[in-house]
Amino acid sequence: MTPIELATRRRVTGLTSGEFAKLFVTLERKVDGESAHWDASDVESWEIVGPPVTAEEHLNETFAAANEFVATLARRLYRTVMPGGGAAPEEGTAITAFPDDLTFWSAQPDFGGIPHALWNIAALQAAEWIRKETGVVCELHAREPLV
Repeated sequence: MTPIELATRRRVTGLTSGEFAKLFVTLERKVDGESAHWDASDVESWEIVGPPVTAEEHLNETFAAANEFVATLARRLYRTVMPGGGAAPEEGTAITAFPDDLTFWSAQPDFGGIPHALWNIAALQAAEWIRKETGVVCELHAREPLV
């Protein structure tokens, strides 16, 4: 994977370098039998010179896992917002978005360690599906930060 491919794919996920590093380490706790200890500065360096061989093979798996998580969560949010029987949701229906990881994790403890940006992307995707299917525009309601 070239540096530009890595940077582009990371940006498309909506993740900062730090968020991507957390996700990467969360999903890949061990690489070649050793504990993974990468952080934002490592990701930023990889976007300039390319990832090390020990990390490169796991990057595609991490991006795939992030995309699968977003798609699964978007489908779940869609089903939650859409009423049964094929009726459209009420105009002004809101889906919660989160301003930071701590606020997200306090509201959704089962997702601890997953960056809030992935939830927000899924929420936006679900809202877009609802708009296309029903014409109803769902609002993204930003939760107040904890701090």
